[in-house]
Amino acid sequence: MSVNRRNYYRLLHVQHDAPAEVIKAAYRALIALHHPDKGGVHAQAALVNEAYHTLSDATRRAAYDAQRAAKGAKQPSAARNGGTADARGAAEPRGTPDPAPHAAPAHRCPLCGLGSPKVINATTRCARCRSPLAPVVHTDKRRTTERRAMPRVSKSDWALLYVDWPSEVLDVRMRDLSLDGLSLYSGAEIATHRTIRVVGSSFDVVAEIVSCRRVGKVFTLHARLITAYFTSPSGAFVSTSA
Repeated sequence: MSVNRRNYYRLLHVQHDAPAEVIKAAYRALIALHHPDKGGVHAQAALVNEAYHTLSDATRRAAYDAQRAAKGAKQPSAARNGGTADARGAAEPRGTPDPAPHAAPAHRCPLCGLGSPKVINATTRCARCRSPLAPVVHTDKRRTTERRAMPRVSKSDWALLYVDWPSEVLDVRMRDLSLDGLSLYSGAEIATHRTIRVVGSSFDVVAEIVSCRRVGKVFTLHARLITAYFTSPSGAFVSTSA
């Protein structure tokens, strides 16, 4: 298959003008999700690696962009850019938002609503949207070992945010992550009680927005975790389920 038939930016869920650090963060999040050792599919992991191999190198990326531009010039305007919202909208209907996404029935994925297995372990994921299904237990009496094994995030860490399912992907910057919730910076306002999914290099969580405040040109989002998958620096799973 020719390079021109693949949109590497869409594969990594980034914009065509995304800076190198965003591309790297997106790659880390996606390869952690799709790696066969983490329950992913080898073919999808190979595509993610292929996309990152091209976009992480300035020379290869420039050549790829030139090929895309040459191809786009030969196509009707409605089909250009290969990853615009209009093109994605035709292939991925947005659907009707759930009026109360935080009230998902038991044994259903909290993001897309698909029925989930009766038995859920630490690594169980939704068969449709691949969200983690291990529930988070909210309690003030956290075990010390759980706190120590939490993946560390900094304000320079990037992540991918999904609003509902299916949806376009937003690049967000982390503020904080705990066993109960997270906070982040977003360029888009998101209503409270909305269910979101945030994927970083060491975590994958589904959460409910509890507050959204404008700070200058961005918004600070605070969310309560519903389900989660964490990895420690050594790659071991940190369970937050009952």
